[in-house]
Amino acid sequence: MLLSIEHPELLPHLKTLGYGLQPVRHRATQRYSLVVKVTKEMILTARTNGEFKIYLLGDGQGPTSHLGLISAFFDDPDEPLTIKSPQFAGDELLKDLAGLLSQDQIDVYFFDEHDRELMGVRALNPDAARFRAEIEAATFGLYCREDYPGILQRLERAFSVRTAEDDARAFTLTLGERLYPDDFVFIDGRDEMYQFQGSEDHVAATSLEREDPGPFQERDIAVMLGRVFEPQSIYLNPFRADKGKELTDVLIVTDKIMMFIQAKDSPNTEAALRRTIERKRSAIRAHIEKAAKQLKGAMAYAVGGAITITTPDGPLTIPVEERQLLGLVVVREMFDDDYAACSAPVLRVVQSLELPAVLLDYSGLHIMSQNLRTPTRLVNGLGQMFEVAIERDEFPKPAWNGPPPTD
Repeated sequence: MLLSIEHPELLPHLKTLGYGLQPVRHRATQRYSLVVKVTKEMILTARTNGEFKIYLLGDGQGPTSHLGLISAFFDDPDEPLTIKSPQFAGDELLKDLAGLLSQDQIDVYFFDEHDRELMGVRALNPDAARFRAEIEAATFGLYCREDYPGILQRLERAFSVRTAEDDARAFTLTLGERLYPDDFVFIDGRDEMYQFQGSEDHVAATSLEREDPGPFQERDIAVMLGRVFEPQSIYLNPFRADKGKELTDVLIVTDKIMMFIQAKDSPNTEAALRRTIERKRSAIRAHIEKAAKQLKGAMAYAVGGAITITTPDGPLTIPVEERQLLGLVVVREMFDDDYAACSAPVLRVVQSLELPAVLLDYSGLHIMSQNLRTPTRLVNGLGQMFEVAIERDEFPKPAWNGPPPTD
């Protein structure tokens, strides 16, 4: 049985979790299960490999022995997909993770960014006794929001320069018995999956493996933006009334902005995951080139003063008027050392149209829409990214260092 069906009370809490590890203690047994909230690529990598690894890392640069945990999913032997989990003294999460990873057997449930449960397994943790000893001896610093970015960077660097000894000391969770079948299609009936223009044309279904990822990703982006914008402001796959061709993948229209979003994804299959890093880089760059050209066409149409799209009630003309035109290109992922090359096509669109546009990956959009939950906050966040890109000729990687603002 799916954890989300047995314990639906967990879902509101999961909505507040960006990515990471969330222990769940069962009162009846006092044992822990583990919720892993990650990307679909990480879930499929774990399923394909039959395992994932957890590193307990420090860098020897401060008064404490350790910084936190890195969960690694080896789609590539040298550059795996990772989730960073800094840890802090006195935190209940650290206490729960210590209890969890001291168990020799753990029920693990994998969720994606929309809190859809896509895999459940019983994992073996053969080095539980060693983890218990190491975590009891480890020391961590106290949490300080101002220090958090530095701690995160140190943790990332500690992993990037890890040694063969670090790899040998990593804790491997081996995926064993399935708690339910892997090969199912998830049909989501939650209201947020249908509260935007154009949602009636699609069933909110998803699966872990995706041969044709585009329609899944486009709908998921519309759902993400539903965290921020009113449903009537979001248009999925709007078509130009004059040409009968798609204008853009997702369109946002408020009284202040008109935002055009072009999205590109790759198949989520074992073959795609096993491609070399260079092939993945090449595919990402090609996707961005194509998306930038499509974005330029959509925004140039709006520069004429209005757009006219088809709706179930007939053509709808939306004047630009005082609205700010804004472009957004969303791709599956980008490598940290490739942001400059990836940024160039989008910056050429900016220069050509003299309009702002932003490039970010799917995970970045998830983090921003989860934490900047009003149109003003999100647009301001995108504006800050745009300003950095103009200054440096390279879009930054978005990050969040604390809880969502409450003001």
